[in-house]
Amino acid sequence: MSPKKNTDRFLKVSSLFLMFVLINSACEKDDLQIDENVSLIPKVDTLKDYSPEVSFEVTGRLFEGKSIDCIEPNYNGNTWIASGKELYHLKDGIQTSYTLEYQILDISIAGDESLWIGSLGGGLGCLSENGLTWYNKANSGLPRDSIWNVKVGLDGRIWFSSGAFDKGGLLVYDGKKFVLYTPENSILNQHVIGDIGIDHNGSIYVSTTGKVSRSNVYRITDDLWECLGSENGTFYWIMVYTVGPEGIIYLFVDYSLSSSFPIESNTIFEFSDNDWDKLDPDFMSSYTFIRTMKADRRNYCWACGLIGSKYELYVYDKDSWHKAPEGLFFGDNITTIQTDMNNSIWVGTSQNGVFILNQ
Repeated sequence: MSPKKNTDRFLKVSSLFLMFVLINSACEKDDLQIDENVSLIPKVDTLKDYSPEVSFEVTGRLFEGKSIDCIEPNYNGNTWIASGKELYHLKDGIQTSYTLEYQILDISIAGDESLWIGSLGGGLGCLSENGLTWYNKANSGLPRDSIWNVKVGLDGRIWFSSGAFDKGGLLVYDGKKFVLYTPENSILNQHVIGDIGIDHNGSIYVSTTGKVSRSNVYRITDDLWECLGSENGTFYWIMVYTVGPEGIIYLFVDYSLSSSFPIESNTIFEFSDNDWDKLDPDFMSSYTFIRTMKADRRNYCWACGLIGSKYELYVYDKDSWHKAPEGLFFGDNITTIQTDMNNSIWVGTSQNGVFILNQ
């Protein structure tokens, strides 16, 4: 934490440190530049009764021929899709497009239907009826202007990553100020955040990466922090992970940088009942690389990756794995998988746009 030479700051830091010692879960924080107040509206996350059957029937296609990077589907009728620097908004049968100055890395819809944008080099963006606003190093004191992950919490706060190997970390914006969490002032064990997830109760999940054998997953509930594993590091390297509504986590561990590779095989883990279990699906081997994972509204795990020389999609229904039909996505790489409130699966691809699979 950057010290400031005044008594109020000293007392604030001291009280935060005392709180951390007493409850062993809260974190001190770095307050970055105060911004003008933004009204944050809570998000609604409604679960329904969903069919237990897995369906691979394609019920819709969008943006055929485009490379898809991000999808935020059908929140209050709003669907946002990003491709490079292009951003598309669909609502009530009307499509609006925007060309941004920076490549779009991640997007998340807020309760007021504004869109928060992680960009490569532009900082954190907010697109609303008032226009596009960028928060960056220059005007908000962010550690970096490349924002790889952004997630709007159910309470309306904006969580995002802005870090490198030895600086930055996880940030949260509450509409008034930015707060930075790092290994120096929190229980995070690394500066680099791999991804951000959320469950139905509003708990925030973050993974750390950057050093082999030190990857972790953390859960933040009502500002109380937990490390879901060993504080020093639980996994060799978390390539990708996903969180379901019930807080079930699926993650893919990649050992390809290890000296024991390929003896130590890449694998998928599941976190439930406060414990990690290795799933060991039949299609996994040392040379299986899962690129995209998504837990749907039933807590089923959709996983796509390079299986041998082919891109394949599998779904785990908490009992067994189901393989998608050959050629369903024309052999294309799946770049992102998302679900909407009705549990329709939105699949983005490298060259063939978006496929929608109603469940």
